[in-house]
Amino acid sequence: MDRIARLVEESRQALRDDAVEFFGERLPRGELWRLHTHFGSRAAYFDIETTGLSPGFDVVTVVGLYDGDRCDMFVRGKNLDDFPRAAARHPLLVSYNGATFDVPFLQATFPRFEPRAHLDLRYPLARLGYKGGLKEIERRVGIKRPLHLADLDGFDAVLLWRAHERGDRRALDTLIEYTRADVVSLATLAGLVSREMPDRVGFGSTRPARQ
Repeated sequence: MDRIARLVEESRQALRDDAVEFFGERLPRGELWRLHTHFGSRAAYFDIETTGLSPGFDVVTVVGLYDGDRCDMFVRGKNLDDFPRAAARHPLLVSYNGATFDVPFLQATFPRFEPRAHLDLRYPLARLGYKGGLKEIERRVGIKRPLHLADLDGFDAVLLWRAHERGDRRALDTLIEYTRADVVSLATLAGLVSREMPDRVGFGSTRPARQ
């Protein structure tokens, strides 16, 4: 009992100190959605595009970072090296399937990259019954993309980058727009998780706190 009481007090102090790392290190992956309630107003949503599926062989081409108002794009050969500094401004980073894909790629590119806390929406969404790829979940919850982006997927992102390398100027514009759509939809899905998960676990409805 003393151990539990001590942990509760440590958690309260961590909230007062804005120490998101305290919770990021202790909460199970399936419970990290709880961080969005307190830190969601300062979270950033990120997504990467790559040349393939292997962090040891393929490379990051584009990264999108969206804070709910502004969307910054980081492009290989232009400003990609600015991404870690921009991401570090946010206490919570949010992705879809980022724990197994995006973060390993980013750490292969930037060995010192380590989010203060990272919420991978794949896990709470699965608990809510939303399984599959990001585009499939978007369709299920009613998120609609522009028609020229609706049928694109990760393989198309690889092809667009290759076309860009061959000199197709429009290909990079399309790839950036595609990545921007990804990160904007993540914000919508995080809001859905924050609304629905408390009822699922029996805590009643709640809203993300504003900081």
